[in-house]
Amino acid sequence: MATEITMPKLSDTMTEGRFLSWKKSVGERVARGDIIAEVETDKATMELEAFTAGTLIEARAKAGETVAVGTVLGLIGEPGEAAVPSGEPPVAQPVWQPSTTEAEPVPERVMAVAEPPAAPLPSGAGGEEGTRAAPLVRRLAREQGVDLQLVHGSGPDGRVLQEDLERYLHEERGGGEPEPSAGAPAASAAPGEEGGEPLTRMRSAIVKTVSESWRNIPHFYVTIEVEMTEAREIIRELKGSGSAVSANDLVIKAAAMALGKFPRLNASFIAERIVLHPEINIGFAVAVEDGLRVPVVKGCQGLTLKEIAGQTLRLIERAQRGTISQEEISGGTFSTSNLGMYGVEEFAAVIMPPQAAILAVGAIAERPVARQGQLVVARTMKATVSCDHRVVDGVDAARFLGELKRILENPVLMLV
Repeated sequence: MATEITMPKLSDTMTEGRFLSWKKSVGERVARGDIIAEVETDKATMELEAFTAGTLIEARAKAGETVAVGTVLGLIGEPGEAAVPSGEPPVAQPVWQPSTTEAEPVPERVMAVAEPPAAPLPSGAGGEEGTRAAPLVRRLAREQGVDLQLVHGSGPDGRVLQEDLERYLHEERGGGEPEPSAGAPAASAAPGEEGGEPLTRMRSAIVKTVSESWRNIPHFYVTIEVEMTEAREIIRELKGSGSAVSANDLVIKAAAMALGKFPRLNASFIAERIVLHPEINIGFAVAVEDGLRVPVVKGCQGLTLKEIAGQTLRLIERAQRGTISQEEISGGTFSTSNLGMYGVEEFAAVIMPPQAAILAVGAIAERPVARQGQLVVARTMKATVSCDHRVVDGVDAARFLGELKRILENPVLMLV
């Protein structure tokens, strides 16, 4: 009996994907482990691997189509066979299979935070037990006094998405287009009818991520100035010895060492708990033609500076070629962003949820500094850490930056 190949769910935020191409033709034999199709998520291009041998007897999806998670893309079996009844597992899975449940990485340590006093719920608002929804959606529903059982879920298996909740609230409040606020300029045309720029899938993903971050994470920022004279000397010497490293590599290595001492910045706020991650996986922002990628260097706590440099070089090349995988941009526990190469002296970055912090560094430039009462010129860099105040306090951020500064100003510490 033939089995369905369905669009997999490759991330917690994924509700649909774009089918790119078949790697097998209808009537062609498929061996277990063969790559049979290619799909694009909001973050990366993924290959689908067959786990069962057979023949591709039907190809329903067409190149370029956008289909919902769970949609049947095709069938594998023997000629003349019918599809297995609904509910059977698909025979094709992505090469990398991320967690599709709401469970976050199992923490080595979980620190409970004081439960805020429960807000009184209106009648009927407590009936969300049994309704499938992410913790964020449940929390928003509680805040709005909405019984999730009344909300139609458009996600897989009736899962209530944030869009469903927002649509429900809008309809409950009378529907229609929101009235423009007093004094606001009137729109001359509906979006998309005149001018404007449609969102690419990557831009849509960026919009969703940063909007969620800005809406839900209480940010605060702390900045420190780091002298980079010795760091630049290390970069020059290593390059001369054939082991090229960049200033960005130094920042990632130094951040990993500092995070080892201040694990609150290598944490996440998930389901009203603070999760300290045992691994230090540092993402770094890479500008690409149509937006931004954030590859992740994993296990930084056990990598040498040279190993980090090798990984960042490989990941940058894959990100810029558009061949980076979902696995290579997933699992980050802390992030860095560097705009120094564009002459930016100082900026603050938006935290990538559910991470608790991100480090933004600016250009290394000659600046006046005071030494022993004398004004001298030194090469320095501004580093700003953005923190989730639910997890990190100001003193934590200050101590982290102090340790980062100590390491970067004594870069030999990164070589031992």
